Amino acid sequence: MQFMQQREHHPVRTAVLIAATVMTLLLGGCTGESPSDDSTATVGAEGGEVSGDAGEQRVTVTVPREGARNGTEVQFRELPEVDTGPTDKHLGVAGLGAPVEISTTRGALARGRVSLSYDSKKLPRGVTAKQIGIMVFDSGLGAWFPLLDAAADPRTHRVTGTAPHFSLFRTFFVKPGEQLLHIAGRGIKMTADAGTTVMGYFQKLITASAVAIVKDLFAIPPDLKCDKPSGTVVAKASTAVGDNSFSACADGDGKQVTLNMVNGMAYPIRLDRLPSGVTVTGRDVLLGSGDSITVIRNVFWMTQGQRIIAGAKAGSVTVNEKMKSARLHGHMDGSAVAFDVLLGTLLAFMPALSADKTWIEGIAQKAVNSASAKEGGAGLARATRATVDDASTSKKPEGQPDVVSQFGTLMGAGDCLLDVKDALSENGSANKRFESAVKAAQTCAKLALGRVEATELIPALLDSLKLVPEIVQSQIAGISNILTGGKYKLTSVFVDLSRFDSAAIIKAEYQGTWQAHRRKISIEANGSGRYNWSPFLDYADPSNDPPCATAQPEGCEVSFRLTLTPAGATAEVTASNDLEEWPIGRKVRVSSNVGADTIVFDTDDNVDYDGAGSNEFCGPRATRYCGA
Repeated sequence: MQFMQQREHHPVRTAVLIAATVMTLLLGGCTGESPSDDSTATVGAEGGEVSGDAGEQRVTVTVPREGARNGTEVQFRELPEVDTGPTDKHLGVAGLGAPVEISTTRGALARGRVSLSYDSKKLPRGVTAKQIGIMVFDSGLGAWFPLLDAAADPRTHRVTGTAPHFSLFRTFFVKPGEQLLHIAGRGIKMTADAGTTVMGYFQKLITASAVAIVKDLFAIPPDLKCDKPSGTVVAKASTAVGDNSFSACADGDGKQVTLNMVNGMAYPIRLDRLPSGVTVTGRDVLLGSGDSITVIRNVFWMTQGQRIIAGAKAGSVTVNEKMKSARLHGHMDGSAVAFDVLLGTLLAFMPALSADKTWIEGIAQKAVNSASAKEGGAGLARATRATVDDASTSKKPEGQPDVVSQFGTLMGAGDCLLDVKDALSENGSANKRFESAVKAAQTCAKLALGRVEATELIPALLDSLKLVPEIVQSQIAGISNILTGGKYKLTSVFVDLSRFDSAAIIKAEYQGTWQAHRRKISIEANGSGRYNWSPFLDYADPSNDPPCATAQPEGCEVSFRLTLTPAGATAEVTASNDLEEWPIGRKVRVSSNVGADTIVFDTDDNVDYDGAGSNEFCGPRATRYCGA
């Protein structure tokens, strides 16, 4: 009986074991993890060394005293599915092994040094231990950063560095020889040889990136161009020093008129908050945006309700129906230089921002198309900031370059620059101003990269930016339009905008009767006019007289229509009894001098037959005789 009971219970135990096995397999299939790729080790508050295998790599973490809680369990996992290609291509490096995740399943791990094994057979000829390093992924910044104190041991084939935090790590080497990197549309040439160190390579990279971007300030300016000069908006540009280094023109008519500007100075001009009726549209943001740099600049300054016209570059804003008259004020601004230096620093580590211009343009388009942006000024700033904040709610998977996180980091660093702008030197020599701009960029870059600021190595890396002012200063030495008294002085620019009211101008400046020797012009308020004159007669041979000489009662007569635009006044012939000299459709230029109460009719040729007399006509208040 007892034997029978045992036989009855045995199938049950077998079923339980089978079910447990099936559940284990199912759970393993859900995680997608291979047990052989994972390992764990335990460490306590007293510190110590924990090691494990992650795939083919041996991983060791050396924990200092109080660098972990008691009973902390550390897990090592290889994650070959993480694609590091965009970062490697951007930085000019190559991976030696798959990313390894170092995490805790229990307790907490705060500090330590990480050691990873590498396969020396994967190294190309010419690469030494000096060019081998470790990178760590910062999920908050969405970017990979080198551990700048990492050192490789060619005997043990291990590389070790201080971890700023624990997440994903991977080994890499700097590619030997010369290569051309592309950072936000700028070509950066980098060279590495057997003597190049990881630290030295990245110092050179961020300096070269910053210089390439700041060099934008020293290009040859384009020509100012308005394809369809506006007949409704008048724009007049001027500078505080009275030169023509900043120019503007209004382009087009209708509800929105584009104000095109060219900054001929080798320095960015920052326009103050845009007045009512002046705003930024998608066209303005993308104008000249052949690269990410221009778009990023535009979006950042849009968050301030402002506009940057880069040195030696074109830019535009949009004038809408609300504008009656306005003055745009811009000035050479140290924070704009600092922002460019900051761009060069951060974009060296942010491949997503360099590559994904379309995403950044989308942010700008959404901002400028929102309702509050149409208010201009503060409304534009609110719309842009809200759009950026909305975009920051989504993130890419761990280990992938994240354009949202990187853009948020960059905008935050830009805000930091504005907070320290009072420390920028706005006077004195170019060297002083560049020094203060670079210091501000360094300060804010350090804050932005604070999460990877292990053992003060990131600040040491950014100290290489001290080379930027000297490089840039040599380029502006020959530019004379901002050279005053032996020093580079800041200057202001102004663009005065007004509505062009042709009817009012005709009434104020052209309506009335204008007399000259043997000639008369009458102009009505609607722009219609008549020009009458008595020609000189050839008494010896009357056949040479013009046909209109005997016309009654006014003699020679031309009817015309006066049209005014911001570019000037034009009279077009609508009727004539002297078709040889004054055919229908002929156009002549007209100008007025209100103070002298005179007009000049046909400023190119003499209006009188056979070239006698002058083109000036007097009004009733003129103080001299006209037309003789």
